[in-house]
Amino acid sequence: MYKIAISDLDGTLLGPDHRISPNTKESIKRWIDNNRKFVIATGRHYIEAKKLQASIGSPIYLITCNGARVHNKQGEIIHRQNLGSDIAQWICDNQFDDGVQINLFTDQNWYANHCIPDLDAMGLDAGFDCVATDLSALDKSDTIKIFFWAEPELLQPIYELLNNRYGHRINLTFSLDKCLEVMHANTNKGEAVKVVLKDKGLQIEDAIAFGDGMNDVEMLSLVGKAVLMANAQQALRQALPVAEYTLSSKEDGVAIFLNNLLAK
Repeated sequence: MYKIAISDLDGTLLGPDHRISPNTKESIKRWIDNNRKFVIATGRHYIEAKKLQASIGSPIYLITCNGARVHNKQGEIIHRQNLGSDIAQWICDNQFDDGVQINLFTDQNWYANHCIPDLDAMGLDAGFDCVATDLSALDKSDTIKIFFWAEPELLQPIYELLNNRYGHRINLTFSLDKCLEVMHANTNKGEAVKVVLKDKGLQIEDAIAFGDGMNDVEMLSLVGKAVLMANAQQALRQALPVAEYTLSSKEDGVAIFLNNLLAK
């Protein structure tokens, strides 16, 4: 039986309202009360993930910014990786299509070249809000990641541009069809999960993980059991053809799967 469950947030643990349902909270509580571990692994910032941790009601490890940060139950950073400041500066100095929003995360702030109401609405009421600013003028020494928000046809040329220029130094991933994320080459949820497992004295085969997007692929490829949501991206389905499936995030798919495991 699995000793630790690791779950993505958006499109996985969170419903369409970007909240954890009461049913899912109860399932997580039952899982933890059964002497098992639960971990959140998200592309979101630590400040937002911490807010969700509080709503669950139990201190848990948090993998945030797609693995660039890992915090233990006490809120201490046990793993940290930043995007190279020269890469961040080059991106912020560049001119992209007017339809492309550029976002930059530091440990305390979310900056963007302009704010988008639809993206702001996806926030978790954690006081972590977009701040429109001149990105080129920012200090880049504490850049956790940069992500582009735009229609897919505008993001693909950016992917190719950055891959050709910095491919060996960065990890490029589409966490959503409209979201292209740029991180340090060794930053991904899989590497972060290794940190958590080592810290907890657990093995890969002890872990089950849930996800729906390509930013979950390294994590899902690593663990003892990979579970995809019914709403998973097609690219992820193709990358993990033997993975199991659960119901969609709207249908509390993570909770359903955990409940079934606990019933065995």
